[in-house]
Amino acid sequence: MYDLTNFTIQDMTQCGDALEHLGYKAKNLEELADSIVRYFYEHLIDKRTGVKSSALVRFFMTYPYESLEETLRQLANNIAGERSLTKSTCCLVLLATTGQKPEWNVREFSKGHRVIPLVDKQTAEQHPMIAQLVYQLGIDMNNVLNPHPTPEIELESKIFNVFHVPDALGSPHIPAQNEFVIPFGIKSALGFGSMLPTGNLFTVVIFSKTRVPGNTAEMFKYLALNARMAVLPFVSKKIYINEKAVLDETERLRSIIATQTSLLSVYKKTAVRQSRRLEGFSWKFTLSLAKFTKKAWLYLSLSTASSFFLYVFYTTHIEFMLHVAAIPLEVLLGALLIERLLERKEKAEKFNKLMYIKSYLYRSEMRDLFITNFSSLKFPVITMSKIKNASLEELKQMRSGADHLEYFSLDAMELVIGEYVSAYQVFRDFMDRASTYGIDSLFQDMIYILHFIQDVKLFRQANPDKPFIYEAQEHPFLMEKAKKVLGDGTQKFLDYMIELKEKKPDLFYDLLNDYELSSHRMTPIMSKR
Repeated sequence: MYDLTNFTIQDMTQCGDALEHLGYKAKNLEELADSIVRYFYEHLIDKRTGVKSSALVRFFMTYPYESLEETLRQLANNIAGERSLTKSTCCLVLLATTGQKPEWNVREFSKGHRVIPLVDKQTAEQHPMIAQLVYQLGIDMNNVLNPHPTPEIELESKIFNVFHVPDALGSPHIPAQNEFVIPFGIKSALGFGSMLPTGNLFTVVIFSKTRVPGNTAEMFKYLALNARMAVLPFVSKKIYINEKAVLDETERLRSIIATQTSLLSVYKKTAVRQSRRLEGFSWKFTLSLAKFTKKAWLYLSLSTASSFFLYVFYTTHIEFMLHVAAIPLEVLLGALLIERLLERKEKAEKFNKLMYIKSYLYRSEMRDLFITNFSSLKFPVITMSKIKNASLEELKQMRSGADHLEYFSLDAMELVIGEYVSAYQVFRDFMDRASTYGIDSLFQDMIYILHFIQDVKLFRQANPDKPFIYEAQEHPFLMEKAKKVLGDGTQKFLDYMIELKEKKPDLFYDLLNDYELSSHRMTPIMSKR
């Protein structure tokens, strides 16, 4: 049994082995798919209550329209409506399903997911969960809709990943909120899958009633390789256009070897990462133990002295001994209080250092980013002069109004995104300092921004003449990510200004004066519109 809230490397290994053994026992792909969904439904539990943590588990695979049985073709035609389906139209087919409602255990009873024709990119993106799933798996939607041969090395290095929606409630990626998410208490969605050498994409999706943390989702990415090993023997017909129809044994063996190599690499990296974590924990524990041991003689001596004088008091009834016995305890209490005060002082010093570091980085390395960002905003109207001259209450109102941003144009957003890319190293520095000072929230924020910047860099390398924001406009989930990064950046800046205004007013005015002068020197973006 596995608990998604505390999924260990041992669980990952055991679960991966089980998936491969299911492949040995199955007679065909449908039987394998059914075994996989039932395995996860039965073995994922909430260890606090002992009940199943999954509400629904499903297995999907893509097929071309021409390979579907007649019943599925009719369903696909009905769903497509006026749009015509060709022989090569990609269709996402539900191969297996199991869940807490009786009708969820029979795929023929599925109302809207038994087969989903994906006529084109726009049609696919009308299904938010599918679009997000493909995006998070790291596969280009065009490769799903129009499979084509890919060099084995390139294919095998990119074909496994994880789909993760940590908070299902209110997520745009799981649209059935009132019908499914809310009534069945769905906390998270977790999926893993792979693009096969035949051109098919398969994925297993788990809807969990317990929240799935990011580290668990990361380990499920590796289970995609085990599932791939189980699925490979049951797929042989290629769905590439103008390609030979059968996957020969040499190609199959090559794919199996590549998958096994990836698995070995994955386990090696995971083991190294876990070893480093254990070493880090061991080092911190050793330091704490050493710190305590250095003072243990003092605690022991004072406690022993106090006990001795108490013993003398009880045997002699000399009241003076009672007062003497209290002295070591008072010294001990004083030592503990001083230690706590020193720790608080050290924490305050670290806070001040971080505050000045942020001030330096904001002023020297991120000046253009914030000036460009505020100049690009249509709503709310924010300027450096307005921030500098605002009262604390006005600053807080300004921060409240920054929950929703509206830019003058997509090109204006692209300029801001470009400044984020230029400031890549600054965010790396922030991440390192957040790790050093143990600020988990800041560390997670920096990871998110760095991932976004990396996405932009990769896109620009492949499409040097196309602005990233126009690509994001075609993908709602990508645009959502861009808006989140830009929105969070605006809000964090205003949060920091409020913090400076309250605690370091001199630093606040010094920083804003510099920004104000710089904003006057820069050519305003708004004047170009």
